[in-house]
Amino acid sequence: MVTASFTHGYRPHPRLSANQVADYLSASPTHRRRIISEAKYPTIVPVRYEDARSAVVRHLANHNASSNVLSDALNSLQRKSDRSDLSAWKHKNHKLCAEAIAAFQEAESRMGLGGTHFKAPPGSIASKLKISGVSISVSIDLLTQKPAGPGKHLIGGAVLVFSKTGGPDKNIGARCQAIALLIHEFLKQYFGDKHDIDPTLCMAVDIFGGKAYRAKSQHKQLLKTIQISCEEVAVIWPSIKPPAKYFGPPIPSAA
Repeated sequence: MVTASFTHGYRPHPRLSANQVADYLSASPTHRRRIISEAKYPTIVPVRYEDARSAVVRHLANHNASSNVLSDALNSLQRKSDRSDLSAWKHKNHKLCAEAIAAFQEAESRMGLGGTHFKAPPGSIASKLKISGVSISVSIDLLTQKPAGPGKHLIGGAVLVFSKTGGPDKNIGARCQAIALLIHEFLKQYFGDKHDIDPTLCMAVDIFGGKAYRAKSQHKQLLKTIQISCEEVAVIWPSIKPPAKYFGPPIPSAA
């Protein structure tokens, strides 16, 4: 007997990604319910922008000025796109990745990243931040640092944000600002007193928009808004029923 693969996952406890939290803050009531539903019963789909993310991370963490990481990635994507056996999804994804890399190449010099040292995060870094009963996944793409005196460094982290719609994403600035704050809160929790975390080194990089949004030193109001939103998610979570075409792990009757 052949068992079909699940198309959905099931999370019994409140869990959102940093991007979902940021999206939730300015969403309508209907959209908020959809965000929670998609977080509780996530659809299992291939990851978009994987090649673009990898290329930009390698480019920023690579301090060899003579290397051409981004150009090489574009050439590789072109070769992949030329294959005749590609699925429509993969062909579209290669095209989007190429557009993202080209957009970043064009805007990088204006993004104010030159004074920041980037490096790949350790593979062991945990990525969960707890706020008001919600576990938040903060997937940091790069650690950042800058000198702070002899033998000392301030550190932070960067998340690459890929948001390409039919028109300008009007909420991208607010979403990226919230993501930058979540990076700051996560690093404070993860490193504790071992390192000095600088909010200005905690950034969400809008790849298509060509701008880096940094956490602010005074962000009490935004953090309070996130806390209240997470409280709301935790209360609503148990009442969210599976979608009509749910095909995933068995769900306890109480869920």
